[in-house]
Amino acid sequence: MTESYKSMENPLERLVNESGKNSADVLCPKENCKCIILRKNAATLVERDGSKLALPESSLPANSLLEDDDTHFWHVGNMMDFENVGFSTTIGTTKYLSCADCDLGPIGYHDTTDPKEFVISIKRAKYRF
Repeated sequence: MTESYKSMENPLERLVNESGKNSADVLCPKENCKCIILRKNAATLVERDGSKLALPESSLPANSLLEDDDTHFWHVGNMMDFENVGFSTTIGTTKYLSCADCDLGPIGYHDTTDPKEFVISIKRAKYRF
């Protein structure tokens, strides 16, 4: 069974284990897509600038859109840490990340000025415990 961030009670407590890692598999937020973005214990919770994901239009479900105060992201330091993720062409210094199976996105970004900066919004994902 999968759960969205908004459907959880105390989501940060449920999603982050004692080591600061994701306590569940991170999945694509699309209703019928079962794509695994990150496996359990693969990413660390960090705070970053959420405005980098503010695009004029998005195909994301309305309940997963980034809020103005959203600063929590799953961080990995290597693109090979992802199970499945797609990358856009570079826009400025940003590559947007999407679901590799259905192309839904953006769900995160890679800041090309930092080769070890790959992040997925915790609110733009579903979770499987």
